[in-house]
Amino acid sequence: MDIRTGFGYDIHQLEEKKDSFVLLAQVIVLGDLHIVAHSDGDVVLHSLSNAILSGLGKEDIGYYFPDNKDETKNMSSLDILSFALNEMKKEGYHLSNVVVDILLQQPKLKPYREEIKKNLSQYLNIDISRIGLAANTGEHVDAVGTSKAVVVYSQVLLMKD
Repeated sequence: MDIRTGFGYDIHQLEEKKDSFVLLAQVIVLGDLHIVAHSDGDVVLHSLSNAILSGLGKEDIGYYFPDNKDETKNMSSLDILSFALNEMKKEGYHLSNVVVDILLQQPKLKPYREEIKKNLSQYLNIDISRIGLAANTGEHVDAVGTSKAVVVYSQVLLMKD
């Protein structure tokens, strides 16, 4: 049996912006922070896309979707994830499970956890029980802890069809 693991990471700067939101797995998380990004800035989908591509031995999303090109400006992260999933399918793999760890000081993610998992289940076409989701803070340390950044780590298990 051909099994591979993939690891992904993404970080985006946050800026204060009254009555704004942070986008996580296409879930709008309301608050007073906004993600600074070239695309729509969905760090969860970016991290997962990187994890899938790394498991396949491919380049990261910055290689395929550079942040200095007009054609990727305001790009939907669903398109980036779709690209990674299509590459996975072309190679004959499917997702067995995924783990996502979101590091964000504020806003608190507890009210959004199930919606994030539901979206991931739909986008990745895997059962929600195969999605691990952790939400952590930065304990008021460094960029995450001072609400200047959001970080997401992802791990995937790919299995050959």
